[in-house]
Amino acid sequence: MASQEITGEQGKGGRLSMRALLPATQVFGFCFYWAWVYLSFNASASVNPVLSTHLNLVYVHLASMIAGVAFYAVIIGFSRRFRGLFEKRAQLVVAGALMAAGTACYAFGDRVPLPLILVGAVVSGVASVWPVIFWGRLFSTLSARNIVFATAVSFGFAHAIYYAALLMPEVATGAITTVLPVLAAALCPEPEKIHRYLGRVESDEGNSREGAPSESAEGPRFSLVPFSRLPWRVALGLAAVMFVYGGARVYVASFDQSGFLGFERTAGLTVAVVAAFVVWGALFQGENASLGAAYKMTLPLLSSALLMVAIFGYEYVALIAPLMTGIQVVIEILSWVLLADIARTTRTPAFLVFAIGRLAVQAGMFAGQLSAWLLVDMIAPFAVAGIFALMLVTGFMFDSQDTLLVFEAPSKVERERAERRMGRSMGDHLEDMAETYGLTQREKEIFLLWVTGHGSKYIQESLVISPSTVKTHVRHIYEKCGVHSRAEIMRLLEIRS
Repeated sequence: MASQEITGEQGKGGRLSMRALLPATQVFGFCFYWAWVYLSFNASASVNPVLSTHLNLVYVHLASMIAGVAFYAVIIGFSRRFRGLFEKRAQLVVAGALMAAGTACYAFGDRVPLPLILVGAVVSGVASVWPVIFWGRLFSTLSARNIVFATAVSFGFAHAIYYAALLMPEVATGAITTVLPVLAAALCPEPEKIHRYLGRVESDEGNSREGAPSESAEGPRFSLVPFSRLPWRVALGLAAVMFVYGGARVYVASFDQSGFLGFERTAGLTVAVVAAFVVWGALFQGENASLGAAYKMTLPLLSSALLMVAIFGYEYVALIAPLMTGIQVVIEILSWVLLADIARTTRTPAFLVFAIGRLAVQAGMFAGQLSAWLLVDMIAPFAVAGIFALMLVTGFMFDSQDTLLVFEAPSKVERERAERRMGRSMGDHLEDMAETYGLTQREKEIFLLWVTGHGSKYIQESLVISPSTVKTHVRHIYEKCGVHSRAEIMRLLEIRS
């Protein structure tokens, strides 16, 4: 594939080209990891393990997730020691080889004894942490627009590989599955190039974190992030969503006897979902785009699918299975974009953001699948618990601070109300507030423009900084003021009058 330019953030002197760093083959090479996931843990076009004929896949999935969850937990708990494991290309290459070796133990049907299958699942589950973190760090260097676009295209290619492999003989499918981890590792850029790019962006942008190191020196940077400031709210929301999805998937699988129901519907819905994200990424020009809102629109669909499984069961499984696949694609794309954006715009090192996020995803999926598998004949209680969990996520998780790709400026009505209550202009009041909360000069400049109704695009053009820098500064302002949303900071302005 010919190299295509994927543009980095805008800094002083124009736009930074990432042609040499990120050719299309590397960015979209992320699809090989996801194709491996689908082929390793699914056995039908409806993305179900088909409990009636592929019970070993259940064991493989559970063993792999247990190993992955445990290793992610260790990485988070001992992050200062373990970050060095994700700095060298050789480490990723070794991990890709181990994933391939582990995959070979279970990718060729029942020809291998179950103990060896489980060993392979554990090995691949642990080794898969490396491509997740390396690719996650890469995606966190992109703009919000390119994160969405590249993620959607990668998932589109992954599903194309997955559906094509399902039509092949079992031996050919197993061989493809085994090779995919090696390709995912080979196409990821050198970490040193990513680090140099990050340092260049930070230097060009004149980042206001005076003396703060770039991602290439995550140790000192990580010291600025208290454990309580890590993205636990997002992680909890992801875990709850994946718990419900994992359980619903098992119940659908219990009805999917053929293992190949609704192929055309599934493929068509997948194409539609991916196309929608590609268009969004290609056309995204707005100053705010809430991933939280997108999640909240998806959760009722997941609730509806769960209810359909509980009420209709076998009768409509050919419709429910494709719907579950479409929901899964939406959730996975949104989750990856959300984690990449958090890593891009906060002080938290990318490897730690993705360790926490993927821990939540895999732990939630494991708990949901195990619960449903043990209570496969008791779908009604699971459906009630699942819908309640989704209600909690809708009401309390994915708030605007965590999920806005670019922050939205206060409305004219909010500004006028605040000024009436303060009895003076916003600018005069902000001088006192900036001194009280220790805002830097650049943060004060951005805060003044932002709170007086100027959006991210205006701020970046006026101050010659990138959209991600604007968002980063707004996040820092939120942290220093102890608030979590636009409404809270407007109330703080009024209270301090």
